[in-house]
Amino acid sequence: MKKFLLLIIVATVPGIIFLTVRQVYNYNKIDQEVHSLILDQRELFEQNKRMVANLSILSSPGRIDDLAENKLKMEKNRVDTIRIKIETAKEGSDE
Repeated sequence: MKKFLLLIIVATVPGIIFLTVRQVYNYNKIDQEVHSLILDQRELFEQNKRMVANLSILSSPGRIDDLAENKLKMEKNRVDTIRIKIETAKEGSDE
């Protein structure tokens, strides 16, 4: 019986050591992947901030006005109010 217990202990110790080493390896692999994903997230966040800043610059009213006038040769409507008069024919008239 003592030899059987000794055999079980001798057989399980290397197995436990192997499982511990494997667990440490898996942990390190996952830790590296998480670190890589954090770096990617930071880069994407910075890229997003740059894009938002560029969008605000590109959509500024001054830039749009300059683009419309100089590149597209558009003119501003200088009249504050536009009035449209619609004449309707009266009933019974021959028009």
